Amino acid sequence: MDLANNGESRNVLVLVNPVANANREKILQQLLQTLTECNVGYQYLETFANVEQTAAALSALPPSYSQVVVLGGDGTLHQAVNLFAGTQIPIGYIASGTGNDFARGWFGERRLSVSEWIEQALYAPSIRIDLGQAGSRYFVNVAGVGFDGALVRKLGARKFIWPKLSYALAALQSLFGYRAQPFELQATNQKLLAIGQRPAFLFTLANSQYFGAGMQIAPHAKMNDGKLAYCFIERCGNFTKLNIFRRVFAGTHGEHAKVHCGQLNAVTVCTQGLPVQADGEWLGETPMIFRTIPAAISIRKPSA
Repeated sequence: MDLANNGESRNVLVLVNPVANANREKILQQLLQTLTECNVGYQYLETFANVEQTAAALSALPPSYSQVVVLGGDGTLHQAVNLFAGTQIPIGYIASGTGNDFARGWFGERRLSVSEWIEQALYAPSIRIDLGQAGSRYFVNVAGVGFDGALVRKLGARKFIWPKLSYALAALQSLFGYRAQPFELQATNQKLLAIGQRPAFLFTLANSQYFGAGMQIAPHAKMNDGKLAYCFIERCGNFTKLNIFRRVFAGTHGEHAKVHCGQLNAVTVCTQGLPVQADGEWLGETPMIFRTIPAAISIRKPSA
């Protein structure tokens, strides 16, 4: 892998989640060693708890980098897309978080060695993809209004050893206590407006397929079609909630009569006080505008 002589000017910003993680530390050390051996300059920045603090730290660095490597999970990537949305700077991503939902949809079932992760993050072709926007915040995976917003608010920044199981158990604990709320929507999508007259348990808007450490909430989502894939789950009984929740893991919940799926460009949730999350980060409460931003970011991806 000849990074210094491949026709590209290289100066790399390494954006890292600083939370202790043995696997991430191993990858980081090998990444920095690779850059040093290839005589590629780099700057190193640890993320903060919120993107505003990270943005302030980034602004203090010389803007000499020509690409970014993100080392962390969905939360770290969420910060990166908010820092670099609308730029031409390619982002290489090394998934080393707990949920890794973006990596599931982006890399598929690839099993990469540490050196392969590093090579693709530095050297793979970059592809322009869409982002979602919730209020003033961008998201790369899924934004949710209602139940999952309330769940993210409840869980806060807690991380789990077994993220998929832990998230599922936490969701089950809250599933029966969360009550459907009326949704007032503004949109040009007539189907959605008709559906939105019914009280809803959950309303998600997805740029990618997965959330909640592997739950396939939007199997119809595509990252480069200029649209968000929505999933609207209307009010239902506890047994039906459980049945729909079980189906989400396989992505078959859209077949249920209480679940409505489709695509949209933009929607405003006008109802006051509904909890909102994006990429597993608590954003606040509605009212809020959600929309898609086509071809907003460049992310590296190995050829098939």
